Amino acid sequence: MRSMNKSFELSKKALEVMPGPHSNLPGYELFKPIYFVRGSGAHLYDVDGNDYLDYMAGLGAGILGYGNQEVTDTIKNQIDTLYYLDAARRNPLEIELAEKIIQYLPSAEKVRYLLSGTEAVQLVIRLARAYTKRPYFIRFDGHYHGWLDNVLGGAVNPDTTGRPFALYKNEDMFASKGRELSAGEQSFKLVWNDIETLERVLEKYGNEVALIIMEPINCNAGTCPPRHGYLERVRKLCDQYGIVLCFDEIITGFRVGLRGAQGLLGVTPDLTTLGKGVAGGIPFSAVAGKAEIMDQLTDRSVVGAGTFNGYPLGVASALATIRYLEKDNGAFYKRLEIIQNRLTSGLKDIAQKHSMPMLLQGAPGVFFYQFIYKEIAYNVQDWYPDSDHEKQERFRQLLFGEGVLIMFRARWYLSGGHTEKDIDRTLETVDKVMGII
Repeated sequence: MRSMNKSFELSKKALEVMPGPHSNLPGYELFKPIYFVRGSGAHLYDVDGNDYLDYMAGLGAGILGYGNQEVTDTIKNQIDTLYYLDAARRNPLEIELAEKIIQYLPSAEKVRYLLSGTEAVQLVIRLARAYTKRPYFIRFDGHYHGWLDNVLGGAVNPDTTGRPFALYKNEDMFASKGRELSAGEQSFKLVWNDIETLERVLEKYGNEVALIIMEPINCNAGTCPPRHGYLERVRKLCDQYGIVLCFDEIITGFRVGLRGAQGLLGVTPDLTTLGKGVAGGIPFSAVAGKAEIMDQLTDRSVVGAGTFNGYPLGVASALATIRYLEKDNGAFYKRLEIIQNRLTSGLKDIAQKHSMPMLLQGAPGVFFYQFIYKEIAYNVQDWYPDSDHEKQERFRQLLFGEGVLIMFRARWYLSGGHTEKDIDRTLETVDKVMGII
């Protein structure tokens, strides 16, 4: 049993002066409190001297792994040479970074920088409303777009007689006191990957919808892929009804490849949100999209303010990260694919050895592993009701006890820090744990 005495002492002390963990979405508190002091590769080390193999990667942000010296040196050199052109705090690296994003991301004609994914989503909503002069947006069950009132939580309303606003109940895992009560009536919430329902809603309310926003791969709820033809049909519907289409690529942008999920899947949205991995874990986000929509920021008809928008460290980090990812024709992604295939193949073999039901699906750099007899899940409704959540949580906690960190609800992130030796250690640990759950 690992000693965590110092972490427990620090946790007790923290609760005296801090109101809980940094992110208090339900589920994340199920880990015992850990206080880390350093990281290297895919390893984290806590105040008690314990070594952990990390498959959380800062909830997906740490695509490079910890302590990547090449990127760190590049960031430092860029910061050392920055200068401010005027009182607006502009620096020349902003232009180079925007050019890089435009080079790789199919939807990007112009780029605006922000600090967090939540901010990027809110800017997209504002841009779309202004552009279309319509009030509502459509979001989907299981997709996460930040913690603000108008995008957090709610259940799909089974009553199809009126506008499909989300239902809010106390048992909702994202329920929160203090929400502005009318915020839920800014959007319609639908089941994802169900084109018939979307078509039916748009037939009735399409001329009132400004925006459809979705994760093109639903990483937040099962790493579910889009059904064949689904994204293509959504694209056509948006064109037909004059609706702005946004892909929330906070997770998938520059993680699944240089061209994001939109490049991988061959469907181009009007707007894209980026964050997490785009700056290698440094706080930074961006909105990229069509010039005619983005230029509402140029003429200031739409306000997108923020003291830290385009702050030098974030810009330098994003530029250094993309330069690293693009080297040698994207060799980073080829290596990551080899590591991921070795891990997922091993997990399948171990599950078969222990006669465990298993759903394993994902995208480059991220996958989902749940105890259920199913070949593929296309939305949260496909896997959540029948999964053995107690077994999954025991599995996670037992892995934690052996020094392997995975996310709540079994999402795994790979990083450039993972080695074949790390994968071997992980598979040995999984084999041990599956023998006792």
